[in-house]
Amino acid sequence: MHMVKQIRMASVLPVCLFLLSCGGQKSGDQQAEDIFGVSGYPVTIAFEKGIETEQEVLLSEIAKEVKIVPLETKPECLVAKVNKGMIQMVDHNLFIPCSEGLLQFTDDGKFVRSVAKRGQGPGEYAAVRFIAANDRLKQVYLMDHGKLLTYSVDGTYIRECKIPFCWQFTVLGDSTFVGYIYNNTGQKKDKLLLINQEGETWNTFPQYDQFTIASGLNYYLWGRYDRYVYSFKEEACCKEYYNDTVFTVTPEQLQPRYILDMGRYKIPKERRFEILEGNWLVYSEPAQAYLRPDFQETSQWVFLPYTSWDVTSEDESPRLAMYDKKKGVCCKVKNDRIKNDMPGGLPFYPEARIADDVLLYYLEASEVLELAEEYPSILDYEQLKNLKEDDNPVLMIVRLK
Repeated sequence: MHMVKQIRMASVLPVCLFLLSCGGQKSGDQQAEDIFGVSGYPVTIAFEKGIETEQEVLLSEIAKEVKIVPLETKPECLVAKVNKGMIQMVDHNLFIPCSEGLLQFTDDGKFVRSVAKRGQGPGEYAAVRFIAANDRLKQVYLMDHGKLLTYSVDGTYIRECKIPFCWQFTVLGDSTFVGYIYNNTGQKKDKLLLINQEGETWNTFPQYDQFTIASGLNYYLWGRYDRYVYSFKEEACCKEYYNDTVFTVTPEQLQPRYILDMGRYKIPKERRFEILEGNWLVYSEPAQAYLRPDFQETSQWVFLPYTSWDVTSEDESPRLAMYDKKKGVCCKVKNDRIKNDMPGGLPFYPEARIADDVLLYYLEASEVLELAEEYPSILDYEQLKNLKEDDNPVLMIVRLK
């Protein structure tokens, strides 16, 4: 039996970029025109060059609505050990996977229900491995070991289907799931599976990134916000962290969507954690020279939080870059935070995209109180006046223009 060595990232976050065409550099107007045309892809984002330019970004420049939401604190809805990258939003409903299961809150923080129960019966689960949502169908999907459960936003259990072992999944259309297979051995045959609601795999896409781990052991390196597959405007997309290309997943093929030009910041294959067989002493210091961007696509911007590949470093704060699709401009965000010039006072960091044009900053109550020592006006915000250290987390929800 293979031993599995797991290293959890302390934090993960994305990057900054420029857009170029396949055939060469274009002006900002040309780039923006291509992005919104079907034939405009793939678009190359010059990340290496983009992060050389720093710019202050105001929250009012990108946001049409900001809500600071302390989640209701009750014994039946204590939120702990949250996989923040999984949080989803449908209409005004937040779905938060945590140690208590899959909890549903309103976007005002009111607890609604525990969506499903642990157990062996219909509609019950053993573990929440991953979740996804379909805003149009008003459905939420929970992946357990070997099965995928579907619920409506009112908590009604709809169906169950079998699913092969996948790391993550997203939704394609009304009736197809896209499953992502993590290449922990370096020898996985497939990268993506297309699965129907009956649990049948009807298409696969191969994994071309092959490598050899001399010992034959399996190694994992991931972060709390990692999302290898995502849905945007009802399209399914795939972005692997070792791969510089974001793909649109169609029933027949993978179509290049964005190409991140990482330049000197792309980690060489021989420096990968898996290739070095989990030897952190050999891996960590050289890994600081290479960057690991996340990818949050919205209608007008691509948000790119990032860290170095030394992902467990406590000395490194997450950084932030963003790309303006309309202007064709990319920059590093000044101070790695979006300055809040709107009510609430909290600086904003886009940790996750929870719906097409909705971003999330997730803060423990203790973190908010610590920030308030530096920025006392934070506690002038009505919702935070009575905040206690052991309360449920505070969510900063930003709806984009």
